[in-house]
Amino acid sequence: MYTKILLASSMALVLFTGCNTKQYYTPKNPISTNTNALGDRLIHYSRDGATLASGKVLTRNQSVKLKIEKGFYFINSSSRAALTADAQGNCNIVTTEGTAANIKFDKALVAGTMIGKHLVYLLQDNSFGVYDFEQKKIVYNNSAEKAYAIDTRIANPLQIDTLAVIPTLDGKLTILDLKTFKISKEVYVSTEATLNNIIFLNRINNSLIAATPYKVLSLSNKGKKELETAISDVILYKKNLFVFAKDGRILKVDEKLSVISEKKFKFAHFSVAAVFNDKVFALDKQGFLIVSNTSFSKHKVYKIEEVEGYAFVSEGKLYYDNEIMDLNTLNYE
Repeated sequence: MYTKILLASSMALVLFTGCNTKQYYTPKNPISTNTNALGDRLIHYSRDGATLASGKVLTRNQSVKLKIEKGFYFINSSSRAALTADAQGNCNIVTTEGTAANIKFDKALVAGTMIGKHLVYLLQDNSFGVYDFEQKKIVYNNSAEKAYAIDTRIANPLQIDTLAVIPTLDGKLTILDLKTFKISKEVYVSTEATLNNIIFLNRINNSLIAATPYKVLSLSNKGKKELETAISDVILYKKNLFVFAKDGRILKVDEKLSVISEKKFKFAHFSVAAVFNDKVFALDKQGFLIVSNTSFSKHKVYKIEEVEGYAFVSEGKLYYDNEIMDLNTLNYE
């Protein structure tokens, strides 16, 4: 009996010790800086935008005041309209003048891209397809394997000529011909059991780049290249990718995923990242904001409050926890 009690006590001690060994990013001499009250709050966050309680929509390049119905959130936008959706499968196409079209799906829409007269969509149950605005009906529908847990930064479909690249929630790229509605190719980026959806999808020259929280894939007619690491975010800037890894590294890589430069910020856990004006911004969850040049040879660290909720960067401004901060005022010199 004594042996059993001793063993149980030892196990409890190991568990308690393990819970207290988590280490945090502790930069030397961080610079204090101020934020301003937003007077609004982030209520939804996705790969390409965020929705504020006031109805304002934030994309990476601009903020737009739209008449979004209550319960609807921003998904994606084109040059003419924004795509919004709610949790019940309703989808609205919204302009600055109001709602221009309505679509009803069986499940909630989680990603979509408007391509000409078509909406290429992805639903919560990992079904995907094409809706025709002129015919006002679904003209193609398919489904992928069910995904039980996903990262909220779901990438939207990408148009390449007459093809639509559809990033499904199980880590797969489905390339669909919009003329014939036939699948021309399917490629898995990664095959993890959970949180394996595509969180980044873009194109550099003739290479298709995709990422899940586990891997970055570069696909071209010369074959494919892979960068395998746990990923917080991926940003495309001036034909290079900036990969923000969960171990505190920031890597600058080319379209073949060859590392150009990298810097490790020990124990940093990035909650949001941005690259613009030749500066790299990475916000640690404790509120340490790293500002670096794109080669990582110079950097400064600023201290704001710990991040508790959604965070998003739009037009060079950081929105988080009902606060707003102008990143253009910060530098690495």
